[in-house]
Amino acid sequence: MSSKSIGRKIFISINSIVLIVISVICIIPIIHVIMSSLSDPVALSTSRGLVLWPRKLSIEGYREVLKAASVWKGYAHTLIYVTVQTVLGVFFTSLGAYVLSRKHLFLRNGAMFLITFTMMFNGGLIPNYLLMSSLGLLDTIWAVIIPGCITPMNLIIMRTFFQSIPDSLEESAKLDGAGAWTILFRIYYPLSKASLAVIALFLIVAQWNSYFIAMIYLQDRELWPLQLVLKDLIATAQGAAMLSSQSGGGSSGLTVMMTKVVNYAVIVVGTLPIFCIYPFVQKYFVKGVMIGSIKG
Repeated sequence: MSSKSIGRKIFISINSIVLIVISVICIIPIIHVIMSSLSDPVALSTSRGLVLWPRKLSIEGYREVLKAASVWKGYAHTLIYVTVQTVLGVFFTSLGAYVLSRKHLFLRNGAMFLITFTMMFNGGLIPNYLLMSSLGLLDTIWAVIIPGCITPMNLIIMRTFFQSIPDSLEESAKLDGAGAWTILFRIYYPLSKASLAVIALFLIVAQWNSYFIAMIYLQDRELWPLQLVLKDLIATAQGAAMLSSQSGGGSSGLTVMMTKVVNYAVIVVGTLPIFCIYPFVQKYFVKGVMIGSIKG
């Protein structure tokens, strides 16, 4: 017992040290970005290495970012895309999962094979673009929302969880005269809060961080989501100057030093909402994934 106790203590100590190191590695880049965004442009340009505290505290970068009309438009569009896709995605994913979890469904295994097949192989970018074009969805919000509503992984997680619910609950409801919709909304949904929260989290994070689909399907800048606006600002050397012109800045424009601070500021602006949302749904994350991935 003594040797086991000592071994256990050694394991806990090593495990704690490894976790602390990993946590520090993950946290330091976040601190660097936040502190750099709060630094004075001139002081930041002369600093070297990691920035773990502000170099002459300044909010000039945020002031320039928040003056830009394109950033606010991007925020509004992203909120619309995220909200609509999350609502539709959760509903259609749960609807498809409920149907595919029915044991009496004809060709259920064949349908699941086709769905799983798409996780490894897909048509590619050009066929998808031609499909969107033929449906008349280019330069519309639906080109951004529809492709990500249902994903095979989310469908499999939800289906597996529905299969773990005892059949006796559904049979009892049917004896009381409940139909499929009543069973889904009154029985399955209340029992699936953790899995539904995880699916919603996946959809929110995926849509909030997405810019590639919008870059391909949206030529109209007035429909660009926030991430595509930020990507455009960061990827071009003229990003900060563009912000200055949109905000009616001085005739001299912004220098390269200001561009560096603005780039850090737009990163924080783009990720801040996810940091605010995640703590409220984190408690459902592990529980929902495990329940939906392991059949009980």
